[in-house]
Amino acid sequence: MITNRFRNCIIVNSLIYFLLSYYLVAFSANLFIILLAKLVGFDAVLSYKGFVLSNGKWTNDNIIIVYFFGNLFSLIVAVFFLWKYYIINQIRAKIKILYLWIYIISLSWFFGEIIIGAVFKTGIGAALIAFEVPYFLRLLLAVIGVFALFFIGYKTRVDILSSANLYYPKLSSQKTTKFVINQILIPGIIGFIIIIILKLPNLGQYHYVDLLMLLSIGVTIAGVFYRFKKRKGITFKYTGKNITRNECSISYIPIIILICLLLIIRVGLNNGIII
Repeated sequence: MITNRFRNCIIVNSLIYFLLSYYLVAFSANLFIILLAKLVGFDAVLSYKGFVLSNGKWTNDNIIIVYFFGNLFSLIVAVFFLWKYYIINQIRAKIKILYLWIYIISLSWFFGEIIIGAVFKTGIGAALIAFEVPYFLRLLLAVIGVFALFFIGYKTRVDILSSANLYYPKLSSQKTTKFVINQILIPGIIGFIIIIILKLPNLGQYHYVDLLMLLSIGVTIAGVFYRFKKRKGITFKYTGKNITRNECSISYIPIIILICLLLIIRVGLNNGIII
């Protein structure tokens, strides 16, 4: 029998790692773009709202370097953490929830940037214009990006279900849907609300890019539930200590790290810093 305490423990752990993953992906992607921009002569200001580049010259080459290659960073991060997740898949270590969320969010970030840029001519959209890609092809690329997000979510649910070995010795077919809801859907929704609140009152800055990026992650999460049916029960194989009953404990160190990270972002970067 699954108690509310057990269910809430799964939700809290995943929520903490979701927020850590989101901010790590967002700010590492921004910092990489800033680094590329600095290499071609731009000044940069980084704040919790995003970043601003100035005092440089936007040639086609610079646009491609900053935004095309800058966007590839999130794809590289996704591949790396997908690999890391598979390495520790059979180990009962909560850090793999972080790896799982990072690779989901990084892939969503990569395709989300393509979709948003193609429509609003920002970021990688500027690079597409520099490549002289016609508007209808950019729109087609955006549509392909939406389907890619949905497909990623669809393929990711196997990895999500495998993460249940943190809490269950065996995941019965009746519990698969509830587990995915507790591990992905509810933490995602709560995480979206927290991120939006922390962005206020500047949510509308930069063409609502932050909100649209969350929507991209939402499309990926929606893909997880596409034609989701009860699956066969899973008996987990472990590397290391086995568990014989359902058990869950809240990870407090990640909570402390998250609080410190949010303070740095929301308070420390409130007025922006010159990089």
